Amino acid sequence: MEDDRLERTLRALPREPAGADFTARLLARLDDPAPRRRPLAALALAAAAAALAIGIAAGPLRPGRGREAETRVEAAEARRLLEELWREHRALESEIAALAEAPPVLYLGGDDEVDLVVDLSRVPAEGEVRQTRN
Repeated sequence: MEDDRLERTLRALPREPAGADFTARLLARLDDPAPRRRPLAALALAAAAAALAIGIAAGPLRPGRGREAETRVEAAEARRLLEELWREHRALESEIAALAEAPPVLYLGGDDEVDLVVDLSRVPAEGEVRQTRN
C-alpha cells in the first residue's frame, strides 16, 4: 500500500520538460571520445538535490503528515455507512410494523401447485382448544 501511495505521489509531481538544446548537447556528448569528469562538489550537489526532491515527494507519506486528510476521508466514509445503516434500520422497522398489522398465518408447506397456510386468527383461543384422538 505504501508503494501505491508513493507511486501516486511521484506521478502527481509536475513533469520537467527538457531544454531546447537537450538533444543537440546529448548528441555532441555521444560523439565526444573522452567523457568529462565532473568534480566531486558537483556530484555532491546533485546528490543533495536528488535527496531534497525525494524528501519533498515523500513528505506526505510520513506519519502525521496528511493524516488530517485521511481522517476527513475516513470520517466521511463512516458518516456514509452510518446513514446507510439508519436507512436499513428504518426499512426493517416499517417491515416489522407491517407484519404486526397483518393477520397471523402459519405456513405449513406446499409444492409447485399449492401452498398450505393456516389463518391463525380463525383458530380458537387457548381456552377453547380441544384435544382430539385419531
